[in-house]
Amino acid sequence: MDQFRPLVLGSLVTVFAIAVSSFPSPPEAQAIPAYARKYKVNCTVCHTRPPRLNTFGERFLENGYQMPGTEDGGIVGKKQLGDLTLDDVTNYLAFRLRGNFLRNFNFARKSPGPDVPGNPEDRTDFGWPETFQLFTGGTLTTNVGFFVDVTHDLPAGNTDIARGYFSLNNLGFHNLAHLRIGKFDPSAYSSFPLLRQQLDFVRPDVNSGVLDRIPLASNAFAAKFFGLFERDGTPIAPFRASLFHSPNEVGIDVHGRPFGDWFLYQVGILNGANETFGDSNNPKDWYVMVRLDQAESDLFSANISGFAYFGNNNAKVALNNSDVSWSQYGVSATVRYKMVDLYGAYVIDRVTDLPQALASGFDTTASGVTVEADVLATDRLLLSIRYDHLDAGGFLAQRKSNSLLALQAKYYLRTNIALFIRDDFNLRKAEGGVSPARNFRNAFLVGADLIF
Repeated sequence: MDQFRPLVLGSLVTVFAIAVSSFPSPPEAQAIPAYARKYKVNCTVCHTRPPRLNTFGERFLENGYQMPGTEDGGIVGKKQLGDLTLDDVTNYLAFRLRGNFLRNFNFARKSPGPDVPGNPEDRTDFGWPETFQLFTGGTLTTNVGFFVDVTHDLPAGNTDIARGYFSLNNLGFHNLAHLRIGKFDPSAYSSFPLLRQQLDFVRPDVNSGVLDRIPLASNAFAAKFFGLFERDGTPIAPFRASLFHSPNEVGIDVHGRPFGDWFLYQVGILNGANETFGDSNNPKDWYVMVRLDQAESDLFSANISGFAYFGNNNAKVALNNSDVSWSQYGVSATVRYKMVDLYGAYVIDRVTDLPQALASGFDTTASGVTVEADVLATDRLLLSIRYDHLDAGGFLAQRKSNSLLALQAKYYLRTNIALFIRDDFNLRKAEGGVSPARNFRNAFLVGADLIF
């Protein structure tokens, strides 16, 4: 039956495209989100289609929410109040609602016994939204910026400041150095940033603290190891994003383009993996990233980036609660040609300082690869395909690798309002449903993504 799923999805995409094309065409989308409102431009000036940035949007982000090549943060959209300048509230406040109207998961529920097959599970749920985000960001004055993302996870009932940082831009001379301080996503300037994927993160299925079904996310960015723990003793799920691709680490970093648009550098220091306010481990984690941009034009552009993240006693293993150092190295690339975006990442994780007693039963190296293609079939319909492979590490008795394929059709009623259908399926055999890495079989999702 699994071999027919791509054919079924293809038929659904066709029906979906025909259905939405029959909607009355809205007027040409105007500038809706905060930065577009401020600069009076369309969202597609910075986005291929939200949330993915184009080359201009990447430069806007790097320049501290000022137009590329300018230092206009103290002028555009500002009202003068004595020594203070202030934007209209709609120029620095926005929100995003996203989630799935329909969720159908097929997997085998994991059983407590290590060799006991799981029970088949075919579940259909309704509900929307799943995530609410409130963004505030922009410039306080020339070359002084800020950004705060307050995220509420509706199913879990948790609210958190997912990101919040202060930036000083164009230090020394234009584009020499931009400084971020606070809680941020380190990979934001790389060729494949964690938080700007068209195929959104899908939460896992957890029953009484036991992982029954893995989350759906990019395997290149995953933690990859079975048997690691945070320094406070919390287990680190092998499938969640971490280190350089964590969405919310706390520290300080510097990036810039001192030699022109073809070269970007980034250097950062963090409290440590999965530690926010406070650092239980005095040595810090640090990382470097270099990106090369070439052949930029209206029809074609390409870039490649490489990074190295060096951890220092930033995780633990079960034996005697021993500290280990967990590092990460990777390369990612993007190619844009006309209406096609191709991008991917290959990342290697390595654990060092492992206790000798565990050396024979613990694989200290793991890797992941993610490759994605987005095709703008019409000015409103975006088709995406993503392949993920995880070559897991960690305790040999626990680790399981996996390979996933995801297909998605996303229709933009306006540049900031999108409906989508999505189908993810496992390319590996179920093996009786004993391991969450293999027991997931299929997910069919219908949802919406609204940004205002």
